[in-house]
Amino acid sequence: MKKVLVLLALLSMTCGATEILSEYYVMEKVLPLLTEAESYVVNGQEVKAIKVDNKILKALGTTDDPFYYYNSAKEKKMVRLGDYILTPMTFSSIDSASSSYFNNNFIKK
Repeated sequence: MKKVLVLLALLSMTCGATEILSEYYVMEKVLPLLTEAESYVVNGQEVKAIKVDNKILKALGTTDDPFYYYNSAKEKKMVRLGDYILTPMTFSSIDSASSSYFNNNFIKK
């Protein structure tokens, strides 16, 4: 009986763990897609942005919706399908925006 309880406890701990992707991993996997992405302007700054879909999830090697990563400011971010991953035109950093924030604040160039 104790073995069963221990096994169930271990199983529940591993199932509840969520991987947090690193900034560098996300940049490495998404950068090729961002180079071909549309340009937008927000607060006077030009950025490249790509909508998160199954193609992005596949590039990141995950099926998690939402998935988590650390942005360039070392903040833990949550991204869902339909949200956007963005980078400045210098491709020096990476961040994300919810779909509602993106649609209300970003202007297609």
